[in-house]
Amino acid sequence: MLEQIRSLIAAALEERLTADQSIQSILATVETEGRADLNADENASFDEKRAELDVIDVRIDELRQREEKLSDLDERRSEAAVALEQFTRNAPAVVVRSEERTYRADGEHDFLQDAFRAKFHHDSRAAERVERARSEALSEYRSTTGNFGGLVVPQFLTSQFAENLRSGRPFLNNVTAVPLPEAGMTMTIPRGTTGTTVAAQTTQNTAVSNTTYVAADLNVPVRTFAGQQVVSRQAVERGTGIGQIIMSDLYSDYATKVNISAISGDGSAGGHFGVLNTTSVQTAAWAGTTGASLVSSIHNALGKINAGRFMAADLVVMHPRRWAWLCSQSDSSGRPLVEITGYSGDNVIGAGAASGYGIMGSVAGVPVVTDAGVPIGLGVSTDEDRIIVTRRADNLFMEDAAAPVGFNFEEVLGDSLGIRMVVFGYSAFTAGRFPVGTCVISGTGFKQVLS
Repeated sequence: MLEQIRSLIAAALEERLTADQSIQSILATVETEGRADLNADENASFDEKRAELDVIDVRIDELRQREEKLSDLDERRSEAAVALEQFTRNAPAVVVRSEERTYRADGEHDFLQDAFRAKFHHDSRAAERVERARSEALSEYRSTTGNFGGLVVPQFLTSQFAENLRSGRPFLNNVTAVPLPEAGMTMTIPRGTTGTTVAAQTTQNTAVSNTTYVAADLNVPVRTFAGQQVVSRQAVERGTGIGQIIMSDLYSDYATKVNISAISGDGSAGGHFGVLNTTSVQTAAWAGTTGASLVSSIHNALGKINAGRFMAADLVVMHPRRWAWLCSQSDSSGRPLVEITGYSGDNVIGAGAASGYGIMGSVAGVPVVTDAGVPIGLGVSTDEDRIIVTRRADNLFMEDAAAPVGFNFEEVLGDSLGIRMVVFGYSAFTAGRFPVGTCVISGTGFKQVLS
């Protein structure tokens, strides 16, 4: 894991070097020509590259933090191994009858926070504590009450509990994420709508091109995602991890619903617009029946973004069933279009694994992310899905640093010995800063899928 993180850091540093060299090239041109100011094109290029540097720097900082945590974990593991060896060699034999549990009322760590951070923020230390607590739980089995199925059976192995299935947020995990500002329920982002113009002067001493720059506000609503569950005190206090199970389920559904909202939104006036409901995003059609025709549509979408955004798309998002279907397709000679990991072909247009979730492979050199949050009930017959081709940097996801927050309210239900568990969080998403940086592929071709 540590080596993978370091390879990602190296790739990010190379990406940063390329962007920085572009900036230096712009400045060098200005200096060579003896000018004091950048022209309009240079300004636009400079701002674009500077924005890329900011995004890359944030990603590098996050990766370095993860590297530091993993390095620290390795170092502490090595120190512990040396200490254990010395102890077992020199210390007299002892019998451990009890030890402090990882999570307890007076402890410094919170199970629910650790569980969320381990799952959605890849916090290695939090994951280690959760795993340790799971091992501790194996030694303790208790009866439960209420509507919790097999958990009422004393001999039930709680470690085998089958959690509710959630699709999570693969899409949001792969776009630009920034902290949500501390105040306000609407985020206002200035967005240029009319640019200045430059033209060749007709003759000397005649008026030069003059167009007023116009900007408009892009208003992004801050949404509150929340859920609750009322559980009996008996279930929590006499059960085996009931409170943690409920809160963990709420956390998982929170992540899923925020992701689905970013993809689809609700499209209502004054409401939230996900990618599929964002005004002015580009569109491409797929009306074929073959994998090759779908790949052609993806290339069409890539070309539209190149032409309209003047920059390349770097993410393709599709439903897992669509990726599996594409991996099953072959050309007229029976050769697969997607090279499955571990195999090879001479006509491939993509590569990756057919089975999995999240980042799966690539098509036309662009990473593919599978996300079950992509709707599959669209179209006239409500049996179509969609493919989103986009630029990561053009999709902005803002989330409160502490989200989601979980609370237990006992006092309000004290007369019935009930505990209300609540999870909520604030977030905002927009693909509207550069809508031409996204292309949504739709059409009757999406009826083609393995059933």
